[in-house]
Amino acid sequence: MIYILAGDIRSGKTSALKEWVPTWDSVKGILCPDDEEERKYLHNIETEESFPLEVAEKSDNTISVGRFHFLADSFKIANYILINTFDEYDFEFLVLDELGKLELKGEGVHHAAKYIIDNYESNDDKNLLLVVRTNLVKDIIAHYGIKSFQIVASEMLP
Repeated sequence: MIYILAGDIRSGKTSALKEWVPTWDSVKGILCPDDEEERKYLHNIETEESFPLEVAEKSDNTISVGRFHFLADSFKIANYILINTFDEYDFEFLVLDELGKLELKGEGVHHAAKYIIDNYESNDDKNLLLVVRTNLVKDIIAHYGIKSFQIVASEMLP
């Protein structure tokens, strides 16, 4: 099943996922929580490794959305983690946090999201959990051609 965790900006989607992950035996993928400076970082759920994602200043190695600047290399790491995890096919849930404006422009984790969604076959034992802002849900569904899904809120995670 493809689950779409929908919620508004800064509504606690990632925080809810951090509490939800340990309730399952095999959740893998990426989370993008905030650090103590309220900048996003990339967290590999399986290995618990973390990588900087958001930086204060724009540079040659950043992708910007509005006032936010993200390290392009961190997105390469995220795409690698997600595709490898999907190909190993050893998970109950594969989490993609989060699909948004960058992905709609073909950036961010778009490459992994497209590969995973295009190759995913609905299965009760192997689930995808896509994190999406409420106002982008329809655009993400259309962009990736998602046909069968269930929308959930933070307090209603499976």
